[in-house]
Amino acid sequence: MTTNIPKHPCTNKCPNFKGEQCKTCLVQELPSSKEYDSEFLPGDVVVLIGEGTNDVLLEIVNHMYTPNMYRVKILGSRTFGPAFKDDIRHATIAEIQANRRLTEAEEALAEVS
Repeated sequence: MTTNIPKHPCTNKCPNFKGEQCKTCLVQELPSSKEYDSEFLPGDVVVLIGEGTNDVLLEIVNHMYTPNMYRVKILGSRTFGPAFKDDIRHATIAEIQANRRLTEAEEALAEVS
């Protein structure tokens, strides 16, 4: 049988391999790169966007359990935590310079100057 999965790790190792990942094999298939394509990458500086959240800058560390959840740390510290994709946005240059999330009014002033 010809497979469309070139050099798949199960080939010639697992008797249940029939051209695609089997469910009994110990060789685990890695998630596709498309599954974890994202607008946020490790090292990106982000801020929380929810009302009443801390105005600290956060750094993306990596994906957590799902493509919509990230492990983040407070910039310059060792404090880690989770953040959902919908709850964060990239920090602006003005926010990075101020070392905190800016209010909408402060952001508007920063854009003018």
